[in-house]
Amino acid sequence: MMTKKLWVAVSLLSVALSTGCATGGSGHSGAEIKVTVNTNPANQPNVGVMLTVQFVATVEGTDNHAVTWSLNQNGVACTGNPNPCGSIDANGLYTAPAVPPNPATVNVTATSVANTTKSDTYNLVVLPITVVVTPVLKNPLSVVQGVSQVFTATATPDNVPQTFDWSIVCDAGTDLCGTLTPNANASSTATFTAMQNPPAPAIAHITATSRVSASGTATVDVQIVKSRLNPSSTYAFHFSGFDATGPIAVAGNFATDGNGAIVGGTQDELTAVTQATRTIDNSSVLTADANVHGTLTLHTSAGARSYRVVFNAQGNARLIEFDNTGRRGSGELVLATPSKFNNNALAGSAFTFGLTGIDTVFKRTGFVGVFHSDVAGNIDSGLLDVNDFGIPNGNPNGNTITAGSYNIGPDGRGTMTVPDNDSGKTYHYAVYVVGGATGRASNPLTLFAISMDDPQSNPGVIGTIVSQDPNPVYDNSALKAFTIINLTGLDSSGTKAQVSLTNGTGDGNGHFTASYDANNAGQIVKADPAHPFSYNYAFTAGAKGRYTIDLLGNPNANPAVPSVHFVLYLDAANRGFVLDQSSQAVYTGTMDPQTGSNFAGSELAGSFEAATASSATSGVSPMATNFLFISALPNFTLAGVRDLTGVAQPQTLAGTYTVDVSGTGTMQLTQPAAENYVIYFFDNPKPSNTIQHFVMINVDSANANPAITFGER
Repeated sequence: MMTKKLWVAVSLLSVALSTGCATGGSGHSGAEIKVTVNTNPANQPNVGVMLTVQFVATVEGTDNHAVTWSLNQNGVACTGNPNPCGSIDANGLYTAPAVPPNPATVNVTATSVANTTKSDTYNLVVLPITVVVTPVLKNPLSVVQGVSQVFTATATPDNVPQTFDWSIVCDAGTDLCGTLTPNANASSTATFTAMQNPPAPAIAHITATSRVSASGTATVDVQIVKSRLNPSSTYAFHFSGFDATGPIAVAGNFATDGNGAIVGGTQDELTAVTQATRTIDNSSVLTADANVHGTLTLHTSAGARSYRVVFNAQGNARLIEFDNTGRRGSGELVLATPSKFNNNALAGSAFTFGLTGIDTVFKRTGFVGVFHSDVAGNIDSGLLDVNDFGIPNGNPNGNTITAGSYNIGPDGRGTMTVPDNDSGKTYHYAVYVVGGATGRASNPLTLFAISMDDPQSNPGVIGTIVSQDPNPVYDNSALKAFTIINLTGLDSSGTKAQVSLTNGTGDGNGHFTASYDANNAGQIVKADPAHPFSYNYAFTAGAKGRYTIDLLGNPNANPAVPSVHFVLYLDAANRGFVLDQSSQAVYTGTMDPQTGSNFAGSELAGSFEAATASSATSGVSPMATNFLFISALPNFTLAGVRDLTGVAQPQTLAGTYTVDVSGTGTMQLTQPAAENYVIYFFDNPKPSNTIQHFVMINVDSANANPAITFGER
């Protein structure tokens, strides 16, 4: 008979054999317990001061899922009152401290109650709240007296509530320069209205302060002016589009007086049948109905032409024609640098160029190339590639340029002669100096160029000439970064537009990996970044800056859809002019570096001007738009006003947008009607962490004549 003691011992042994080590009655072994910690929503890398993050712990291997929470830094417990690491409650709700700890990383640890040897740690970075007020590219920002300017505040990191208090200080005294009205529905925006006749000094200081932390604040300075055009300055402009006879183009410049009024200038005009140089008279005028929006009317002997303009923060503008002449098209207006109005500004440098237009029988034509200028007004060498509606230049490595010339006048207008030695043709251009510097990748010297030849004898084209940075070697290694390529061409009928945006990167060894979005006359191609295409590129030996590169098509299809062969002329590493070599689409466009990384929706918040770039067909409806992107997590919305050719009144915009970490995104308009776009972002430079430039295309299948649209703050 088993004694009581023996029975108890056997019973305990049987429990031990059935359960293993005790785990609080869970019925599972402590050795099997696993703890995993994450945030909710998942994978939040940082948090702003005084904000909260919800942590969750998953406990496996036991029925007891309880954990205890603790904070430390590198294994050392945080102590103090208040705790410099913040606090975390029993439910895993972490509250950041008012000041970031040093170091800024806090280790959040969940420890199993069932087995205290089992835990997991999540590293969270506590950041100060920083605020940016846009537009801020030009400080002080010019605001025209009597009109309004919308300012937008953005706080980072991205999980910070976008709520702010606004204030204004006028150097002439409180409220003596204008009024500041926060938007009732989005405290991230406020509207400043300048006084019609402000006292001196006419300067205001507008400040946004985060409601989360008073240390998160930013101020933008405002100069109240009589005109959005700079006083005593020169502006260069270019425009291309269509009238009743076919394609048209205009390039020119004009000067302003001490009040910013237009006092005269010159423009070169090109139609399908004529070329003319005309004087702009002093009855020309810019009228502003808002600080970023107005109407520019230029008077010449050919009559008045009116353009709707949308200004960026730097004082430059994009424009579309907006009058009753029947012309439709788009262009840009840029503040020029008079110190560059001479031959010495070009001397001894290399320049790349991209030009688009029509040939003598009205077919689409594209030119790209590079030339070198000497110190005496001569073009002593260069290369030129042409695609004349599918007919490439005779030399597959580029036609040679020698014995050309240039001459820049003191008013900023010049002439240029470019001989094509392989074809025997000589091209003549009027050029208008914009500004910049030679020998630099940033802010390169730029000129607008337009044909001066009789369009019945030589192709009529318009485009841009850019100083080439001399520093890259211009072999395959010059193409080794993320880039964005925009392309515009024609469909097989020659009457509808095809546009695309490509996001890709070269490896420096002749391989290019990319994905793209396209609207091919209403046929939509959607990028799949998870399955990028592989292409090849190669530099042309002995030709500084010339490359061949394959793009578009579908190399991954079975059978593969053929790529299109392009020629690329770089003016800096990863930046240049692109032209397809031999298709009748005559794709033209540019490659630009994508200099930012880890893009976020809040980085787009603020005001942008955007307008259609060169149209491929007369069916394109050019638009000039002021966007206001609003980030109020979790919502990303947009508002704005748009001028659309053929629509008499400005359209009010409403919709939503997205931004992917890779630098692409979408925009969905709900007002005035449903429209869909894809957006590619160029940059989000530090320390502001705000996106500065983007390019977008419409991706609605009903739109058979899409166009590239550029936007900038």
